[in-house]
Amino acid sequence: MKRMCVWSKPARLGLVLTAVTISTWGSEAWAQEEAIPDSVAADVGAGATEAAGEATFMAAPEAPEDTGEEAADAEPELEVDWTLNAGGAINTGNTRSWNVNAGSDVILVKKDHRLTLGALFNFGRADIAPTDDTVPYTTVARQFFFVSRYDYFLTDMDAVWGGLSYRWDPLAGFRAQLLANAGYLRAFVKTDKHYFAGRIGYSYTFENYEVPPSTLTANSNIHGLLAALDYENRLNEHVEFLTSIVTIYNLNKIEVQNALPFRDIRIYFTAALLSHLTDKLAFEARFLMLYDRIPSGPDLVKVDTTTLFSLVYTFM
Repeated sequence: MKRMCVWSKPARLGLVLTAVTISTWGSEAWAQEEAIPDSVAADVGAGATEAAGEATFMAAPEAPEDTGEEAADAEPELEVDWTLNAGGAINTGNTRSWNVNAGSDVILVKKDHRLTLGALFNFGRADIAPTDDTVPYTTVARQFFFVSRYDYFLTDMDAVWGGLSYRWDPLAGFRAQLLANAGYLRAFVKTDKHYFAGRIGYSYTFENYEVPPSTLTANSNIHGLLAALDYENRLNEHVEFLTSIVTIYNLNKIEVQNALPFRDIRIYFTAALLSHLTDKLAFEARFLMLYDRIPSGPDLVKVDTTTLFSLVYTFM
């Protein structure tokens, strides 16, 4: 009986302590539950409790991981370079003449695509007998040129290209000269400051003559082999130099000019020096040389040159 009394006292003491602990824990839990407003719900999952209001409105949305795919799939921007140019000259005294020129150039670049458009008009008149008032002014320059070329780069250095150009130059014997050509381009140097490339391809030329050299026809259709070099040099942030030389060898016999294949060689050379005065305004000196080994008429010379000085305004 004494052992039972000794054991029952600790047992009763343990029961009392357990009851006190349960009561205390229940009171704290009840107090926390009363402290939470009824308007805030609870999101319970995986043994964790989180206020739903905080999870919905206060937590910042997770930012998607930047894997680089979006940048790769982004549409490349179209780069546009559009300029207008105009110039002229007036001579008085023993030489009485005036000359005006105007043109525009557009370059569109988008990723592997490049389109170049250019137009130029030149007109001039001169008094060939300044001491004779009965002699009127004579037109000494009347030209219009349009050129276009599209390049598609297969790699950083290789491209296919195609071009169209038109020339109206009645004083050189052409009422219309239309060129269509296409071929392969290889860039030998392609950096931020230098661009040097070679082109080879096929060329078709249609010519309509101002004064027909033959009574049979006033037109010629010329199939040719084209070889060209293009060079661009940004000397510094203010000065640019651009040049191009195109040589065309005829593949067929030209009846009007009585030229056998590879005998009527045409050379088109262009050089331009551009000096930027401001961000929008620049001064340009441009030189054009057109060579025809067998001219379309007996009274025509083989070489025509044009030198132009212009102010260039950049729109875009």
